[in-house]
This record gives sequence, structure tokens and C-alpha cells, in this order.
Amino acid sequence: MPIPADGGSCAPGFEQAALEQLAVTLRVWGQYAFDLDEIDASAIREQIEHWVRNLLVARSPAETLSSSRNAEPGNANPCDWAGLSEFVTRMRRREQNYVNRQILGTRQVMGDFVQTLGQILAEDQEEQTRVTSIIGKLRCAIESNAPVETLSQEAIHAIDLITHITQEREQRHQVMLHHLTTRLQTLRGELDAAQREMELDSMTRLYNRKAFDTQMDRVFELSQLSGQPACLMMVDADFFKTINDGFGHPVGDLVLRRLANCCAEAFPRKTDFVARYGGEEFAVVFQDTSLKTAIQLGERLLDAVRAMTIEHESVIIRITISIGLAEIDPHASAGQWLRATDSALYRAKSNGRDQLACQTAS
Repeated sequence: MPIPADGGSCAPGFEQAALEQLAVTLRVWGQYAFDLDEIDASAIREQIEHWVRNLLVARSPAETLSSSRNAEPGNANPCDWAGLSEFVTRMRRREQNYVNRQILGTRQVMGDFVQTLGQILAEDQEEQTRVTSIIGKLRCAIESNAPVETLSQEAIHAIDLITHITQEREQRHQVMLHHLTTRLQTLRGELDAAQREMELDSMTRLYNRKAFDTQMDRVFELSQLSGQPACLMMVDADFFKTINDGFGHPVGDLVLRRLANCCAEAFPRKTDFVARYGGEEFAVVFQDTSLKTAIQLGERLLDAVRAMTIEHESVIIRITISIGLAEIDPHASAGQWLRATDSALYRAKSNGRDQLACQTAS
């Protein structure tokens, strides 16, 4: 922010406009954030939004939004500019490192391909020169009216040499093909692993929101074609904010990881797709599963979470969950299926939480 020439402070209106523009810039950055090695795009957006609130209310980022809204302007703390600068610098360096590694990997693959192709072309050119020389000698023998015995010897010699060159080329190409195939298989495995990593939530190691959206659409289309039943479940940790406020975000993260493990253990079938939907909310897609069966699975998860204990500094933390459940409707869209599940979850929470509610997707 420019400093006035007279050394005085900036006009309040100008300062507020500058802060608001900086907040807009940060939000644009968050809007186009992408997954990095140990942090996904949604977590980056959450952190950026945290700093945006800090800018706009000029309070410490450790304070909650509710307390910031109730704070008197005259009592607001200065913005943590050093912390914001450190956050932006750290994130940009991580983005730079991530992108540089991707570019380096691509360059290495292209380099291997170009090197192998160049080697093949160079060796083929060398062989072509040898074949041309052999044919040239045979032509000279023919044009010099050499005896038939000499022509026969030159022809047999030429055939033997060309056959030998052909066999060498075939063996060499087989070796190169094997090398390239092995390299491609390795790259394919690395790309598959990278793809799977991109589909995982960095904290809970469940599938992330993007992977869930893809799976839900896939199951919806499959169900429409086959007529098989399918169910969608939304799980929300009850009163999770009190855990973050009372114990801190690290403990809140621990609780979410334990809940994620509980969900994964409760739905072990290969067709059960468990994902972190966002925040303290999880989603499960049940393929080829009736509503009756899904209700039984949901009740089993409720019991498992009630029995779960989390220890922190000799304190036992217990949580409950609310579950919304909806069976697919052949006459409804995938969006209506998701909204029906959300409505069921809302009803479960409105009715007192720690329970399951169902709704038809229509």
C-alpha cells in the first residue's frame, strides 16, 4: 500500500478499498487452487478464506468468525501482515515445486522417447549405408562382366550380409521395444498412482469431493441402464464446531480421521464408495444396494460411532453423527438424488441428531 508523501496515514476510505481488493485477489487465487502433494485444493481455499476474514475484520486469524462479527471496530487487532506474507510465500513455493516436478517428469519422458527414436534412426541409417555398399559391389561385379562363379559368390555374400544385418536389426528392435514397453508400464503405474493420489483427501485418505462427484454420476448412469438399485448416504459429525473450539483444530482433525476410518471399516465392500464430502461431512455411494439394506448399514455405522472413543490428554472424546439416506429414483436426476439425500440429512439433524433419516429422490 502506498505511503503518503507527508508521512501521514492513508485515508480510511482508500485503506478499506485496498483491503477489499486484496481480499478479492486472494479469493480468486483460492478459486483456481489445485491439489498439491500434502494439501488439497479445498483445504487451500479454506485457509485463504480464513485470511480473507482476517483482512476484512482486522483480527487475529486464530479468532472465530462469530467473535469477529461481534467485535467492536475500535477494539479490532491489527492484521497479521507477517503471517499473511509467510502463508502466501509458503503456498507459492509449494505450488512452484509441484509444477516444476511435473514439468521435469514430462521432460524426462519426452527425452527418453527422443533419445530412443534418434538411436533407431541413426542405426537404421548406418545399416542402410552398409546395405547400399553391398549392393554397389554386386552391381560393379555385374557391370564388369565378371564370370558367373564370381557373380554367384558376390550374390551369396551379399545375401548373407543383408540377412545378418536384418537379424541384428530385429534383435535390436526387440530389445528397444522391450525397454520402451517396460518404461511405459512404469510410467503408467506412476500415472495411475498419481491419479489415485489426486482422488484422495490428504487428511482422511478417503476419496475427495471430485472423485465422489465422478462416482455418483457413474453409478447413477449405470443404475439408469441396468435398473439396479443404488443408495446415497450423507454423514455429518454432530456439534463438530464445539470440538474445534474446545480442543483446537489439531484435535478436530484427529476426530475426523477417526470418523473416516470408522466409515471405511463399516463399508468394506468393493462397491461401497466412501468419500470426504467437505468439512466434517462424508458421503457414501452404495451400488446395487436397496434402501432396506442401506438403512441397516447406516444403523450399524451409528452404533460404531457411538462406541468410538478418542483420547486426548487423558480426556475421552465421544461423538455422534447424523445420517441422510436416499434411494435412487429412475425418474429423477443425479442432482435430485443428491438434494434428496441432503434433505434427509437436514431432517435427521433437525429431529435431534444421532439418527438416520430417509427420503425419496424425486
